Amino acid sequence: MPHFRSILVLFLALPVLAACSETPPSATSAPAQPNSAPTLAGVPQAQSGYCENGGAVTLAQGEALAARVNGQGISLAQYQRQAAQSELALVQQGVDPNSDQGKEAVKGLRAQVLGQLIDDALVEQAAQKENINVSANDVNDRVQQVMNDAGSPQKFDQYLKNNQLTVQDLCQQIRANLFGEAMMARVTQNLPDKVEQVHVAHILFAKKQDADAALAKLKSGTDFATLAKQVSQDEATRDNGGDLGWFPRDVMPPEFEQAAFALQPGQISGVVSTQLGLHIIKVLERDSARALSPELLQNQRLAAFSNWLDGLRANAKIERLVQE
Repeated sequence: MPHFRSILVLFLALPVLAACSETPPSATSAPAQPNSAPTLAGVPQAQSGYCENGGAVTLAQGEALAARVNGQGISLAQYQRQAAQSELALVQQGVDPNSDQGKEAVKGLRAQVLGQLIDDALVEQAAQKENINVSANDVNDRVQQVMNDAGSPQKFDQYLKNNQLTVQDLCQQIRANLFGEAMMARVTQNLPDKVEQVHVAHILFAKKQDADAALAKLKSGTDFATLAKQVSQDEATRDNGGDLGWFPRDVMPPEFEQAAFALQPGQISGVVSTQLGLHIIKVLERDSARALSPELLQNQRLAAFSNWLDGLRANAKIERLVQE
């Protein structure tokens, strides 16, 4: 399964989009910075060029850096702003940043922010090698959509102030999001939408002796679904006879998957141990080319993108210049 952090580049703007469609939250724990949000009242259209340089970050000569990615600098000021915004969101969720737990959370968030900015740079560099570009109009169109969803310039302006965001911050995030979307499409364009899948039921146990006793009953002719309803520890599937539905490879724990895909319809496994517990597995159906559900198709795309991004990181020269 993909690591969530690897995919965050695709969804940076989503909390902003969602929040702008609701009543903006109030900042009760941290004051807004004086120049954090230019007033939007009277700005008729984002297409007029509201995003400077289409959201691209331009470094000044000698500007302090948070990191370098293949020689490309990442602004320390940009990192610090995004870290502060993330910390504010943590406070708004009720976390005390001065507590031991809060300090650990802040440390983790700062590492995530720097990792995000590094990923942004890697994705944009890869896109440019593929002659994929994001225009200022692309960014401004998306910003206009966010403004429209806010309901009014005043509500949008208030949301930005509450969260210590500038419009340029939003432009930068949307630019990164658009590059991520474009590269996701490129990387996953040839993924199949039909793959081998099995329809599986299982019975889950905590103790080996219970699993062995159940297996003996199944071998003597006890109905699998009936036994699952009686003894399975999996509360989510117990009442429907242990039915887990259809799944492809690379979804279940490897031991479970290996056992399931080795069975033919109607066959029952031995006792299989995974990190979830002990299982007895029954394959109900198999299909060599079954269409993936929308959720599984998205999971497949995210996993492929995550693996691609891992490869970029492994082959990149990344210099972290700040203490996270």
